Amino acid sequence: MLTRVRTALVLLALVLTAAPARAQDDDGVRLLLGRIERVVRAGDAAAYLALMADGSDRARAREFAGTELMPGVNRSVLQERDRAALAGVAAGDGYRLLVDVMAEFGSRARVATWRVDVRRTGPRHTEFEWTIADQERISAVESIYRVTLNPAKQFAARGLKIAAEDLDLTLDEGSVFVAEIENGVTAVVLLGKGAINFHPAPRTERGQVKIFCGSETLETRFEAAYIRINPADFESLFDAAALRAVPVDARTLKRAQEIFHDEAPKSFVIDLGDLSRDPWTLLPGEGDFLAEMRTRRFDTLTYARSGSEPEDITLFDRKRHHNIAIYSSKAKLAQRGPFYDEDDLVDYDVLDYDLDITATPERQWIDGRAHLRLKVRSFVLGTLTFRLADSLVVQSVVSYQYGRLFGIRVKNQNTLVVNLPQPLGRDSEMSLTITYAGRLEPQTPDREALTPIDSDQGRADDQTMMIAAEPSYLYSSRSFWYPQAPVSDYATARIRISVPPGIDCVASGELEPGFPGILPGADPSLNRKIYVFKAAQPLRYLAFIMSRFARAETATIGFPGEVEPGLIGHTYRTLNMSAEANPRQTQRGREAAARAADIALFYESLLGDSPYSSFTVAIVESDLPGGHSPGYFAMLNQPLPASPMTWRNDPAAFSNYPDFFLAHELAHQWWGQAVGWRNYHEQWISEGFAQYFAALYAQHQKGDETFVSMLRQLRKWGIDTSDQGPISLGYRLGHIRGESRVFRALVYNKSAAVLHMLRRLAGDDAFFRGLRRFYRDSRFRKVGTEDFRLAMERETGMSLERFFQQWIFGSAIPRVKVGYRLDGTEVVLRVEQIGEVFDVPVTVTLQYADRKPVDVLVRVTEQVVEHRVPLAGVLRGVEISKDDGMLAEIVKGS
Repeated sequence: MLTRVRTALVLLALVLTAAPARAQDDDGVRLLLGRIERVVRAGDAAAYLALMADGSDRARAREFAGTELMPGVNRSVLQERDRAALAGVAAGDGYRLLVDVMAEFGSRARVATWRVDVRRTGPRHTEFEWTIADQERISAVESIYRVTLNPAKQFAARGLKIAAEDLDLTLDEGSVFVAEIENGVTAVVLLGKGAINFHPAPRTERGQVKIFCGSETLETRFEAAYIRINPADFESLFDAAALRAVPVDARTLKRAQEIFHDEAPKSFVIDLGDLSRDPWTLLPGEGDFLAEMRTRRFDTLTYARSGSEPEDITLFDRKRHHNIAIYSSKAKLAQRGPFYDEDDLVDYDVLDYDLDITATPERQWIDGRAHLRLKVRSFVLGTLTFRLADSLVVQSVVSYQYGRLFGIRVKNQNTLVVNLPQPLGRDSEMSLTITYAGRLEPQTPDREALTPIDSDQGRADDQTMMIAAEPSYLYSSRSFWYPQAPVSDYATARIRISVPPGIDCVASGELEPGFPGILPGADPSLNRKIYVFKAAQPLRYLAFIMSRFARAETATIGFPGEVEPGLIGHTYRTLNMSAEANPRQTQRGREAAARAADIALFYESLLGDSPYSSFTVAIVESDLPGGHSPGYFAMLNQPLPASPMTWRNDPAAFSNYPDFFLAHELAHQWWGQAVGWRNYHEQWISEGFAQYFAALYAQHQKGDETFVSMLRQLRKWGIDTSDQGPISLGYRLGHIRGESRVFRALVYNKSAAVLHMLRRLAGDDAFFRGLRRFYRDSRFRKVGTEDFRLAMERETGMSLERFFQQWIFGSAIPRVKVGYRLDGTEVVLRVEQIGEVFDVPVTVTLQYADRKPVDVLVRVTEQVVEHRVPLAGVLRGVEISKDDGMLAEIVKGS
C-alpha cells in the first residue's frame, strides 16, 4: 500500500512539474492558431506564407494556400481537435495538429479538416515562438448554406399551381415569400387559401390513403406551406405569370418567418457543433422536392420526392409520425423495375465491428468506441454515411489510413456523414474508429409484443398487490446505439461491454471464456463488470440487453445426422444453449432452456443446419408477452401474475400453446437472422416463416389438434384483416392507425397460412425440399420473394408467379363454392371460384351417413375444377373445411 502511495505522489509531482511547460506550449500554439484563423478570414496567402518556418516547403505551402484560402470570407472559425508530438524534433518543440476550419461567405460556408505541423522556432513567450512546418487538407465539405427568408421580397399569388409527381398544390389566392442563395431560390413559404390533391398511382398506396382519409385520393385545404427545392428547379415549378411582386407587409412577413422558423429545421439541417450554432443546411438534389403542408383536418402533412431513395415518393403524417404512402416514382420503376435490394444501393459493406461499450443503465448512458472495417462497393466513394442515434455525440472519427476525419450530423435523421480526404475505388478496404457518448433510451418493445385490451377481466383486482417488473434495458436494431451502415448489413463482430457490478448482460455473439470478470475501481463502488462476446458468424445487426440475471441453465446440444450439403461458411453440429432469467423467473428459465433445446433439435431436423454456435434465452419480466430475437440470443417477456392487462384477442395469442413465443423467437435464428430480408416488403420471410415454424413445432410437440387450432386462428385473422393491405407492405400494415395487431395478423398469420397453402399445393416432399434449397442458397444473405419462388419452382416443377403475386403482393381474398354430383361409384366434386382466379388448396369434407367424414384435397388453380373421388359409403353431403388454413371466403350455393 505504501509503495502505491509513493508511486502516486511521484506521478503527481511529475504532472505538476510538467503542467506549466505544457500550458506555455498551449498558449503559444493557440496564438499561432489564432493568427491562422485571421488569415483564413482575410483570404491572404502571403500572410499565411509569413507564418511558415524557415526551411519549410514553400511551394507546397503556396499550393495549399491557393486551394484553402479564398476571398470573400466574412467569418472564420478554427478549432483544434487533436495534438501529437511531431517526429524528428526535440520533445515539446513540435506538434502535429488536427484542426477544423470553417469559412463563411455570406449565406454559404465551407468546412475543412487540416493537418498542421508546428515547430518552436522563435524566442519563448513571444508571438512568433511557433511557426508552421507543413500542412495538408484531410477533407472538406463544400457549399453548405444558411437559408433565411428574404425580408425585402413578397409576391401576391392567384391560381398558382405547383405540381410534383402525384401531388398538385394550388394556391388560389395568397402570399409567397422566398429564401435565396447565390444560385437562386431554394425555399418558398406559401400563405393563403390553398388546395392539396394527392393521388398516388399504385393501387396499394391508394388503399393506404383510403385508410388514412376515407378516399383513395387525399383532397384537403391548406393555409400555409413550406417548400424546399434545388434552385435549378424553381422556374419549372413556379409559374412567374401567377406571381406578382408587391410591397412587403410586415404582419404577413412575420407570419411567414414563423412558419419558416418552425418548418425549416425539420429537413436538410446539419449540426456543426462548436464551429457554428446557426442552422446550416445541405442543398436538395436536382429533382428533389419537399413540401410541409399545414392543414386544419390533418395538421401537417409532408410530401417528399428524394431521388436517392429506392422508394422516392413519400407522404408523411408529421403529428402522428406515420407513413401514409411510400413508393417508387415512374422514373425509378422504369430504371430498375418493381423489385429492389437495398444492398444494391449502398456505397460500402461493413465487414467487421469491434465495439467497446461502457453502459450505465440507471442513467441510460452509453460511452462507445466502434472500430469498423469497411469495403467499398460503389465505383467511387467520397463520403461515408452511418446511422447513429441523434442523442449520441460524436467525439472523434479516426481512420488508420488518413488520421482524423471530419464528420457532420444531419439533424433529426440519426445520421453521421464522414468526408474522406480522397475518393476510394471499388473493393478498397479501410478501417475507421468512431468515439461517441450520450444518453440513449432503451428500445421500446417490438411489434412482436402483444397489444393489451381494456376489459374488466383484464384489470387487476383492487386488492391485488402489484409487483414491479425487474428493470431491463434493450439496445437493438432500432436504437442506433453503434455506428452502422444505412441499411442492415451482415458482418462479424466482437463486443466488449462494461456494466455496473450489480447488472448482467446478454449480447450478440458467444461469451468468450473467462468472462464476465470484475475490473476493480479506485473504490469498490466504482468496480465494473466486463463482458466480451464474439460473433464468428455474420449478423444483420447487433444487440445487447442489461438487467439483473441469474444463470438458470447451461447445456450443449448435439445434432444427429449429417449437415445439409452445400452450406457456405461455418457449420455446427452442436449448440451451446443457456438461459438467463430475472431472479424471480429462474424456474421459468430452466423450463425455457429445456424447451428451447427441443425446439432447436426440431428446426435443425427440418433444415439440416444450426446457423450459430450458441443461443441464450434471456427471460425478462414484463406486463405483456412478446420477444425479440437478434443473432445468438432472444429476449422473452414473462408477464407477471398480477399484470392488469389481457391480450387474448390478439393474432399471436395462442392460449393452448404457451410455448409459442419461445418457438417463434428461436425460429428467427434461421429466419430473419441467418436468412435476411432485402427490404421491408420482404419482412414476411422473417416473421411469416418464424410463425409457420412455430406452428410446425406445435404440431410436433402437441399433435394435430393444436396445429389445426392454430391454422384456424391464422386463417381467421388473415381473412379478417386482408383489406388493410398486402403482406408486402411489411411494417406499414396497421401503421397509419397505430394498430399493431393488423401487422401481426398479416405479416405473421396470413404469411404463415400462405406457406401452408403452398405446402398443400406442392406436397410435403417437394415443399420441404424447396424450403431447404431456399435456406441453403440464402444463408447469411438478404433475399426476397423472388428468390423463394425460384427455389420452390425448381423443386416442385410448378409455375408459382401468380401464386406469389396474388398472395404476397395482393390483398384480395378468393371466393369459392363447392358442389357435387354422384356418378356411379364416384362423387364428382365441383369447386368454383367466383371472380378473380387464385391458386388455392381446398379441403372438401365428405359427410357419410354410415362412417366417419373423409377429407379430400382439391388443388384449385382454374375458375372451375372438378375432382372425382371413389365413394366409401352412403354420401350425406359435402362441405368446405375451415380447419386447413385456406384463405378463402366460402360462398353458399348448390
